[in-house]
Amino acid sequence: GNALKSPPISESGSREIRAAAKAINAMQMRLRDYVEDREHLAAALAHDLRTPLTRMRLRLELLRRSPAREALAHDLADIESIASSVIDFAKFEVTEEKAERIDFWSLVESVADSFEDASFDEDATPSRGLICIARPVALRRCITNLIQNAVTYGKKAHLGVRRTGDTITLSIRDEGPGIPQAKLDAVFGSFVRLEESRNRTTGGLGLGLTIARNIARGAGGEVILSNYPGGGLLTELRLPVAA
Repeated sequence: GNALKSPPISESGSREIRAAAKAINAMQMRLRDYVEDREHLAAALAHDLRTPLTRMRLRLELLRRSPAREALAHDLADIESIASSVIDFAKFEVTEEKAERIDFWSLVESVADSFEDASFDEDATPSRGLICIARPVALRRCITNLIQNAVTYGKKAHLGVRRTGDTITLSIRDEGPGIPQAKLDAVFGSFVRLEESRNRTTGGLGLGLTIARNIARGAGGEVILSNYPGGGLLTELRLPVAA
């Protein structure tokens, strides 16, 4: 998160404090280098896949139509989707996009307009003036991923925005079967998919929630999943209100 990008701790004070600060700074540097190397490697690998995938796509077009050709086309489409998702994942982790003050309601409203099956709850009133600080493009992607997840696996997305104290919350309730309690946290893992809902037909690759939560945490927030009492999955994006 942002802790890896924070300035080093001052190495002053008593000998014990200096030693502890030096150890923490060294650990922070190693972790930062590890994360950056991993992200750049993932992006490079996914990017390099595109050239052979393009050649395979061209050669596939030259084959006569057959059951084997159709199966190969499906497999190739899966590989292309995975490569694109990994590039997307790495891009939002590595990007140096600067954080800005954002009108949260307007952003959510803009994203929701692009989904036919997403709508605000009937009792929802425009919560204008709710300002958060985040990377604009990244936060838009975060919200898009969460709504897309609800629409894809839960048919419809019912939205609500509220402020509680110093926290802005976007709630997204779908009409799907929900997620087993034991797997609510596991689904945030990279490429984690629930077999009963995430497959080739639905197109789930297991990175959407990972990207969304990483972006939220980068803005000092969190993404929380729970099963709604009346059925369906409840997804909450919580962000701090800008000072």
